[in-house]
Amino acid sequence: MLSKILILFFVIVFCGLEKGGQIFADENKSDENASSLNLSNTSDKEITKAYQIPIRDQIGAPILDILRRGLKDAILSEADLVILDMDTPGGELGVTLEIMEEIIDNLEKFDGKIITYVNDEAISAGAYIAIASSEIAFSPKSQIGAAEAVSGGGANIDSSMKRKINSYLKAKIRNYAGDYRYRSQVMAAMMDANESLIIEGEPLKTETGGLIKKPGELLTLTGVEACQEYGTPPAPLLGFGVYDSVEELMNEKYGEGQWKLEKMEINWAEETGLWLNGIAPLILSIGLVCIFVEFKTPGFGIFGVAGIILLLVFFGSKYVAGLAGQEELLVFLLGACLVLVEIFLVPGLVIPGVLGIALMMGGIFWAMVDVWPTPDFEWSMEVIRPPLWEMLQTLGLVFLFGILVSKFLPKTPIWKNLVLATTLKKPGESEEKQMSLNQLVGKQGKSISELYPIGQIEIDGVRYDARSRLGKIAKDEKVEVVKVSEFELMVKPIES
Repeated sequence: MLSKILILFFVIVFCGLEKGGQIFADENKSDENASSLNLSNTSDKEITKAYQIPIRDQIGAPILDILRRGLKDAILSEADLVILDMDTPGGELGVTLEIMEEIIDNLEKFDGKIITYVNDEAISAGAYIAIASSEIAFSPKSQIGAAEAVSGGGANIDSSMKRKINSYLKAKIRNYAGDYRYRSQVMAAMMDANESLIIEGEPLKTETGGLIKKPGELLTLTGVEACQEYGTPPAPLLGFGVYDSVEELMNEKYGEGQWKLEKMEINWAEETGLWLNGIAPLILSIGLVCIFVEFKTPGFGIFGVAGIILLLVFFGSKYVAGLAGQEELLVFLLGACLVLVEIFLVPGLVIPGVLGIALMMGGIFWAMVDVWPTPDFEWSMEVIRPPLWEMLQTLGLVFLFGILVSKFLPKTPIWKNLVLATTLKKPGESEEKQMSLNQLVGKQGKSISELYPIGQIEIDGVRYDARSRLGKIAKDEKVEVVKVSEFELMVKPIES
């Protein structure tokens, strides 16, 4: 009964949090729209709808999840414009390239722009992301640049490898630069200290006449410098203007009362969920191993509770990341129910178990697929490849953890307390008088409950949790122990 209550509790909590998060998000949207200074009598067709996504702190996997979820929300809200509100000192190069690809791909998914507003800093990885967007704007005290590729720990990369990386990145930047006259050249000087920066035949200089980029130094520009125009016709280095705020940018670019701005808010719970999504294969694999151990041990205990919690955390992190909804969780739970039916109600029937496992795996895989809310979305290998890779990672970890659990867990005190102590001692019976489980093979006793396939038997006055080797064993039948492993005591009925 306790196990059923625990399972029901965790399901209710998960669904409640999910629903509560949705209500909270809806309230935020409603409050923001109601309090907007830009509501006017102008028809919706004349109003520019903008969606603001925060790009803050170190660039890592959670930032990619934030961007992906924000872009999906922008598409669902039929936004005309996405603004990346950026303040970052840099981060992981691999994730940065994924974000750049995400921006470029999504420019094709809706008829709008992606504008980066450099709200203080776009250093290193931030500069790459800004370059990939449609347009760039700056705050008065902003900076952008210093985008040299370094190792994950911040150390310098071998010179030969750096040349290869720089060559690859420069080609990427040229593709992203498009029709912007100076973007690729400026970005090359930001990422390579040996790259010269000559604009229209002249080196760039500060207002006081000094060189903006000195030989052997990486280029870093202020917002004002990045918006300076050169050539004929005049074209800015990177940005189209300097503004005190996003609201001022919208007023200047689209006119007062001609726009609506919806801001994506990230709270601590979402930040935690996004971080957990980054280690989703680890969470899922440990959860599955815990469930496996629970099925291989009598009763319902800590392994089952831990497995359920970890699986709910997995689905919760996918929900926060904008990958999973309630449907995926319900499919998984339906599959789990069918597996339980196979184990406890109709053992040996096979069909419920096979169908249940298929639904569980399907729910997990569905939660990993990145489905975009666009009319032209199509299933392809590009869509399926990431979840396949994540599933392979999970299966690999399950295999590894399974080996470690089977080898080392039975030797630990916790295992002896939780599993080997399934024998029920008589009151006052000492440990020395208890029979070792390994000595039980070949012993005969009787079932004191139905084994369907798990129940209890009694041998020489001592009760044990046991599992039927095949099919159901009724109460008060004679049984014989045929096998003892680290995980279970297996018995068969004795023919009368």
